[in-house]
Amino acid sequence: MSASDRTRTSDRNGIRPPFRLRWTPVLVAVLIVMLAACASRPGSTVLEPADVKPGGRTVTIFVATLRTPEPGTTSSFNSVQSPTLRFARYVVSIPPAHRPGAIEWPRDRPDRATDFVTIESARLSEAEFRSGIAAAPGGGRSVRLFVHGYNNSYPESIYRLAQIAADAHDDRVAVLFAWPSKASALAYAADRAAASASTDGLARTIEILAQSSGGGNTLLAHSMGAWLTVQTLSKMSPERRQAVFARYSNIVLAAPDIDVAEMVRRLETIGRLPRPLTLLVSSDDKALTMAGILTGGRRVGVDDVHDPWVQAAAKRYGVRVVDISELTTADSFLHGRFTAMVALYSKFQSQIENPSGRHFAGPGVFVFRARTSTLEPIGR
Repeated sequence: MSASDRTRTSDRNGIRPPFRLRWTPVLVAVLIVMLAACASRPGSTVLEPADVKPGGRTVTIFVATLRTPEPGTTSSFNSVQSPTLRFARYVVSIPPAHRPGAIEWPRDRPDRATDFVTIESARLSEAEFRSGIAAAPGGGRSVRLFVHGYNNSYPESIYRLAQIAADAHDDRVAVLFAWPSKASALAYAADRAAASASTDGLARTIEILAQSSGGGNTLLAHSMGAWLTVQTLSKMSPERRQAVFARYSNIVLAAPDIDVAEMVRRLETIGRLPRPLTLLVSSDDKALTMAGILTGGRRVGVDDVHDPWVQAAAKRYGVRVVDISELTTADSFLHGRFTAMVALYSKFQSQIENPSGRHFAGPGVFVFRARTSTLEPIGR
């Protein structure tokens, strides 16, 4: 189906892009709330190794970034775009009472008993990055690459991946691609520009990981990071794309901040990947509703899996669309539900990654049932 087909179908279903000026008071109110929520966000000091007693569980995070090194720090990076892909490594301690989906941020005096705490950090060369991944536990098998979303600071993106790695309880090596988000609720357009300028860096990172691991890698991209990922995929040549993603068992776009019409165009270019592309959606995502107001277009992440157009498009493009609305989140914008899904991944992993499995969830639409941790097909 073409983008115009989607527009006509959307009109029949009563779904139209909102008129921007009409929604201005709502948008301003939402932005004020977001700014208030971000007033106490952590600074780069949380990435400086803390002088704490050894012991407890740790996760290692490898980073590939297009951010510029932060002056005056040994291993942090700021929000200035760099033409050079740089690398780093962090070891983060996870508190014994960690709650799945949460980040227990350190206070004035980091405490490993109650907080996420950075205990090691280092900038790396590309050769050290490659060898570190190969030597890490599980490095010869598979990698989890995470691409963060809009309005994320560098420390926030590292600690979010630390939470994901801790909750997953698997042996995948955790790798972050950190593009230079401005970490400001008012910098949506600037973040879009920064993400758009980061496609070559992400493509290079994806290829390095395909070369440095044993295959079976996963790519998890959230929000605007999903838009960056789709942009990157569509810029690759068909041969390059197929060769690289034969090494990835799952590509997940969580709450994708992508215009529906643009997604159709990109999927026409990308074609079918070796494994179905997974989209995690929820129609009540307030952050994506706001993004639609900002841009004047409906976002993929709020698609309704019961919409016949969505069902037809999923099959046409070889995409797996999963409604995750049953998952709970402390995020008042309902934009971070995917973090709760990570802790349950082992229970439904075969549905996603094993094409020969009895309950494999191929292209189509599904509802994630939180009670059973399964993907339930719709319309079969």
